[in-house]
Amino acid sequence: MTENGTPHESASDEGTRHGGSPGGGRRRVIWASAGVVALALIGGGIYYATDDGREDGRSLASACDGLLDTSELTDLLGADRLRGEGEDPAHCSVSDPGEGAASLRVEITRGDAPARLLGTLRRADPHLGGTLMSPLGNGRSAVLKTSRGTAVASGYLACGKGGSAGDGEAGNTSTGGAGKGGAGSEAADRLTVVMAAVRDGSGSPLDQPSQRARLARVLAGTLDRTAEKWDCGDAGPTGGDRITEVPEDTTRTLKAEGSATGTCEGIASAVFEAAADGPAPVEDCVLTDDAGNRLFQLSAYYGPYVKAARLETVRGKRYLTRTGGADGVYWTTVDCPDGEALFAVETVRDEEAGAFRAADPKLQRAALKTFATNSARRHGCPAPVSPAAE
Repeated sequence: MTENGTPHESASDEGTRHGGSPGGGRRRVIWASAGVVALALIGGGIYYATDDGREDGRSLASACDGLLDTSELTDLLGADRLRGEGEDPAHCSVSDPGEGAASLRVEITRGDAPARLLGTLRRADPHLGGTLMSPLGNGRSAVLKTSRGTAVASGYLACGKGGSAGDGEAGNTSTGGAGKGGAGSEAADRLTVVMAAVRDGSGSPLDQPSQRARLARVLAGTLDRTAEKWDCGDAGPTGGDRITEVPEDTTRTLKAEGSATGTCEGIASAVFEAAADGPAPVEDCVLTDDAGNRLFQLSAYYGPYVKAARLETVRGKRYLTRTGGADGVYWTTVDCPDGEALFAVETVRDEEAGAFRAADPKLQRAALKTFATNSARRHGCPAPVSPAAE
């Protein structure tokens, strides 16, 4: 009974009174609840309707100060969930907040490049002759290297004359304090991005063509977003989301003498080489004997990777002069539109013998001349001067 003496209506009465059957109200509640669950399930992730899902979304949006292109990261890394960590673009990451192995470590700087640019790329040991970078192509100054479970990629943009550090964000992320107006020269006002990915075991291998293209889109998209937010002026190519493929990874294929068509083209030796496609900021060629034993490594560096080579590689301190060479190591430089470029050839260390391969000055100098001339031409640079004979 109610306070005025009329009977209480039961749930069944309510359902009958509105033309339904007894219990209809309950069913409407149950169906409504089921609809919420069904909607949460659509798109493959009920967790998005939870506090964890909302936290994941917020953290991804703010990771790297919002500069990281996160649109394809779950597919790239093979994770159902990802969470961003760190708003400082110079030190930020994305990882699986659960027990999965998926992760992406990112460094974004303006001015001076990240302190361990080649180290993050696993490219700081050219004297071992085992690491060759592949070009990203698509008009990008960028490279990548992939295996089944891990991948690295890096690229840079030279800011146009209209670029500035805006409200100071770029200045805060430059490791060398060069963000607000360059590092003493127009050529040094650059954006550099480097990233290292680890996929979850359930994800697609990172060396598949589709995954390599996906990594390229993440890198290019991040560069484009950064250039726009940091007012980098006319910084070059845009439209990273339109990249559908990248050059094939040929770095593990031994080419017989005279058959090279990429970075080793024209060199009189059996080689391992990468595709020669566009303005890749790091180019590699490894000379071998007929059995594939690595003898000499050729390297080209452009933009921020020149300084990285001098700081991070075993023989980098030798490369401080314009040209030179002795004892199996030779190098030369040339001035390019975006600053100095560096080209080097060096003997490779035989780990089993515990010593470097014997030098071949004639072959090394001839190979360096061919390699450097071809590379410089692709980048719109003059032909470098060959090192003087010993």
